[in-house]
Amino acid sequence: MRIALALTATVFVAQIVGGILSNSLALLSDAGHVFVDMGSLIIAYAGLTLAARARERHDLKYTFGLRRIEILAALTNGFLLLGMCIYIIIEAAKRFGGDHHVHADTMLWVAVVGFVANGISALYLHRSEHITTRSAYLHVLTDLASSAGVIVAAIVIKLTDWDWIDPLISLAIAVVIINGAVRVIREAGVILMESAPAHIVPTDVQGAILALDGIAGVHDVHIWQLGHQEFSASVHVVSQRNGDDVVRDVQHVLRDRFGIHHATVQVESRDLHDNGECGAC
Repeated sequence: MRIALALTATVFVAQIVGGILSNSLALLSDAGHVFVDMGSLIIAYAGLTLAARARERHDLKYTFGLRRIEILAALTNGFLLLGMCIYIIIEAAKRFGGDHHVHADTMLWVAVVGFVANGISALYLHRSEHITTRSAYLHVLTDLASSAGVIVAAIVIKLTDWDWIDPLISLAIAVVIINGAVRVIREAGVILMESAPAHIVPTDVQGAILALDGIAGVHDVHIWQLGHQEFSASVHVVSQRNGDDVVRDVQHVLRDRFGIHHATVQVESRDLHDNGECGAC
């Protein structure tokens, strides 16, 4: 993340200077996008750092630690990207209706520098496991795609003097950003709403538990995510077997079949369940 931050800052300065000198909206729009990415990378880095510290010690107030910080950081990143897209679209519309000249040579060299720097950042972030670092990786990928688009635009303008290509590429950059931003916002929103992970179907979990020996009923099944790869569950099971054995068997099924490593299992006898004395049932 630190390497990506340093490279992103370098690209931002280069594109601001290059965009002003070349009068290129594509470069300036990409510089604005990179500026947002700098803030997003800082948020992601801070989120992961705080979450890692929280895992090292138990907090009596935040009993789950600060794992949701990385999700909030990813959500913030997504909305920042959408705001950037609105700016790009407005500026591109102005350019289509006006008269401007783009200095293609300056635009091309600055775009090449940005492409190389973003490529290096992508190599460092491509194995991301957390939603926060993956959202940061997405930012870098959109920067990489943007730089490639600016390079193509610069070459076309240099060969044809079609200055309208510049705002057109800006709009294409905005479309790429919007697509990625919506995806990150949707995924972060699902986690914050404590929905079951997309790959885990609660009815499948219930069926797997019912298939265990001595299990007469399953109810109050709750499955949620703390982070991108951290799943938790709570479940009530009805059984006349030894409670410790039931808890062990249910936890094994949840861990081995569904990847749920943190599970709370409440065991109730059939008599207790039938009499309605099981609390949450």
